Parts: sequence; C-alpha cells; structure tokens
Amino acid sequence: MRRGLYVIFLAIIVLILSAAFQTPKQAGYVEGQVLIKFIPTISAEAVNAALAAVNAQTIAEIKPIGVRKLRLGTGVTVQDAVKKLRDLANVAYVEPNYIYHTFAHPNDPSFSKLWGMENTGQTGGLAGADIKAPAAWDITTGSSNVVVGIIDTGIDYKHEDLAANIYTNAGEDAWVVPNDPTSGNGVDDDHNGKIDDFKGWNFITDKNDAYDDNMHGTHVAGTIGAVGNNGKGVAGVNWQVKMMPLKFLDANGSGTTDKAIEAIIYATDMGVKILSNSWGGDGFSQALEDAISYANDHGVLFVAAAGNDGVNTDDTPNYPSCYNLANILAVAASDHGDTRALWGDGGGTDDCGFSCNSVMAATPGSNYGKVTVDLAAPGKDIYSTVPGGYQSLSGTSMATPHVAGAAALLLAQNSSLTHLQIKDRLMTTVDKVAAFNGIVASDGRMNVAAALQGL
Repeated sequence: MRRGLYVIFLAIIVLILSAAFQTPKQAGYVEGQVLIKFIPTISAEAVNAALAAVNAQTIAEIKPIGVRKLRLGTGVTVQDAVKKLRDLANVAYVEPNYIYHTFAHPNDPSFSKLWGMENTGQTGGLAGADIKAPAAWDITTGSSNVVVGIIDTGIDYKHEDLAANIYTNAGEDAWVVPNDPTSGNGVDDDHNGKIDDFKGWNFITDKNDAYDDNMHGTHVAGTIGAVGNNGKGVAGVNWQVKMMPLKFLDANGSGTTDKAIEAIIYATDMGVKILSNSWGGDGFSQALEDAISYANDHGVLFVAAAGNDGVNTDDTPNYPSCYNLANILAVAASDHGDTRALWGDGGGTDDCGFSCNSVMAATPGSNYGKVTVDLAAPGKDIYSTVPGGYQSLSGTSMATPHVAGAAALLLAQNSSLTHLQIKDRLMTTVDKVAAFNGIVASDGRMNVAAALQGL
C-alpha cells in the first residue's frame, strides 16, 4: 500500500512539474502600439471613427498586406484597444505589436571544429552525425547568383570571411567608400523607397546601415556563406553566395512584429527566394502570417528556427515557425551525437527519453513537434563568424542557417527549382535518425549531399 502511494505521489509530482514547465510564456509586446487591418471596403470616415475610439493615430502603413501600425492615446492600454477595435465590423484583425528574440545560447568560444559540416567524432560525438557538406561540395560550392536574406541582427559586412559574399544592390550606386554607408549618393536610384540600400537595410533605424551590433546575425551568416577555400577562418555551407543583411533585431537581440514584416516584404520585393529566420516568440500575429504568406505567393522559402524551450510546439506553439504555411521550413537542433540538442551542462539525452515531458521541459533544449517541426540540423557548439572574429554558439538559431544554406546550394545547382520543391527535397532526403523519429515531420536530420544528388 505504501509503495502504491509512493508511485501515485511521484506521478503527481511529474504532472505538476510538467504543467509548470509547459505553461506558455507571456508574449511580450510594445506598449502603446497595435497592428490593425481594416476590410478593403472601409470608408475613410469609418477609419477615422475607429482611430478615435482608442484615441489613436496611424504612424506607419505596410501596404502590401494592408496593415497599419497605430500609436495609442495616453491612458489607452494595448489590451483595451485590441478588445475595443476587434468588436468593430470593419476590422479584419487587430493585435499587439509583439516582440521577438534571437534563439541563441552563447557557449565556449574556443570550440573550433565544424562538426556540423563533417563529423569524424573529433568532438567526442558520433562520426557521421553531420550534414555531409564535403560530399555536397563535390557537386557544388554555391553560386553568387543566389541571394539569401538574413532577417536578424544585421551582419558584419566588413568581416574577413564574409565581405566577399555580402549582397550588393545593382540598382543602387555603390558607396564611394566600400564599407561606409554614409558615402552613398543620397538618392533612391532603384525607386524602391530606400535611399542607398546598397548592402541591405536596417529596419529599426530605417537607414542603410545594417551592421551587426549583437553578433547573432553574423554567426548565422558564417554558417550560410563564409567564404570557403580562402585560407581564413571557417567555411559556410556555401563557399559562394550573396547574403542580404536585413536588420530588425537590435543590439539586445529583440525586435518587433512590424519591423519583421517590413523586412520580409522588402526582401520579397527585391527578388530574394530564401529567407533565414533564427528568431521567434510566443505571440501569434496574423499580420506576420500574412507577410509570410505574401512571401509564399512570390515563391520565397521561409526557413525558421523551432525555438529553444525544449517543448513540443504541436502543443506549445512558437512563431513564426508554427504558422501553417507551405513555404515555412521549421528546424530543430541536433547535437554531435545525432540526438536532440539540450542546452544544459554536458548536453546529451535525458534518461527517460522523449516521452518524459517534464524532464524534457526542465532541461531546456531544441523544440520539436511531429506536425510543426520539419527536420533537424546541427545546432549545438557551432563555430562561426562573429563581428571581428569567430565564436561558438548553440541554439536552433545555429541549426536554421545550415538548412537555409543547403536550400541555397540546391538553388545554385538547379535554378529552376521552386521554393516548395526545395523544401520537399530537403525533407525527403534526410538521414533517418532514431532520436528524431516521431518528433519531427521528416523523422531525421538534414543531409545536403543526398538532397543534391540527381538535380
């Protein structure tokens, strides 16, 4: 009898811990702002009446998806404004301007082996637990005709291992001084609404300097496209590629919905076909989903990090990776032993396996989900570029650029591939790995060499 009570007690403790750790975090948002979309047939009078109802004014418009950013009047809370505006007949949707964050965990900066590209067991892991990059490079090392948009904290476009692969806008006059954004001609030469956007754009300042003041975006860029075979630093998945800096995350790694939307639409309108997104949060945004849908309509693959909370996103969604859109390719992180990456000391797998939710949540690691996460890629102790140097970081942020880089390699090999064909190819050629069986849609970890075969 006593043993039975003990078992029941343990079960109750597990349930309590599971509930505690699985509770979604409160999504953060910008105070005093909301995003709203009115129905297309609304009159100007009705718009003015809606704004007056919450003492608000329009401070920005995102015209491709019909969304306005409103500044609320003094004393009007976001919650009150959303509730009041949502009840109006002419409102398609209204929501907070959510804040998103990078998905990285800084780690040992002395780690200098790119096990994610080729794993021989050099870091104590499992030989072969990698993306098979050398075999892929026998087929192609990339193309400067392929542009990858990196929506992040910016990029160190001066970096010795990145500078040659930074995108430049052929429609704008070059900066007189190559790395000085202030040396442009001050003219919007390509008439896209952005002056001197020669090397991407900073959507926070609405200026042309998208330099990385964090390090996250530069790390992502190094995995996608650090110059290969140049005798310096590291090699990206692509030795040749063009990377467009799209800065919407600040020095602290935080950014807002409206700026993410602007970055997506800008890149889409500039003809980018692959977007790397190592960021996210808990807040569902219809406006952000609309922007990604806009990208889908224009043939853009949206590679997104699954998140770092160690939870099943089928039950506890992470955005933008969990939007139900065909062009989203959601990425979990694997470690050097081909298991789900954990961020605790020593890493590895938990004792009770992936069915023990309370232990999984108590040990933060890569998110997963049979429906909402598509495949895994190396994401723990990943050595790459940072402003002025190199460092090792961990997170689904580090897994995502492996996949975005692989997508670029496929497009370099066969420029006729559609974004959905690239997604399908990457998912159907994974290495089936026991640790990911049943917890990601493809049941495996990406194998870029296999994906390139026969293209």
